Amino acid sequence: MDYLHLSNDELIESFESASPWFVGLYMETFLNNLSFLCNRQSKNEFTYDIHRYDPILIDENLLDIYNRVESLLRIIKGNRVIDALKMVIEYDTDTIYDIYAQQEAIYLLSLINKGKILLPEFN
Repeated sequence: MDYLHLSNDELIESFESASPWFVGLYMETFLNNLSFLCNRQSKNEFTYDIHRYDPILIDENLLDIYNRVESLLRIIKGNRVIDALKMVIEYDTDTIYDIYAQQEAIYLLSLINKGKILLPEFN
């Protein structure tokens, strides 16, 4: 996979475009299925599936979900996973989805720190 330079401003833009709860809840899935999601057809199928089956996204426009997916992939390709997870944890919210995403981000960071989830290597 090719590295994509992502400045702090671009990280914030991608984070906000994906939304904190999406970053927190989907980051592990993306990391575990990165080669699958780097294929355009597979990524489109995945986007369609989460549109159909995620209760938070079922009423959202498919293009908006595709933008969330692309934004999260940009964060990963920009090698900013740890930064984005910390942003999820620090995000000030009281919505149930964001709180659950914060818990998931804490858990995922612990898996990364223990070497149980490996971050992608870039060319």
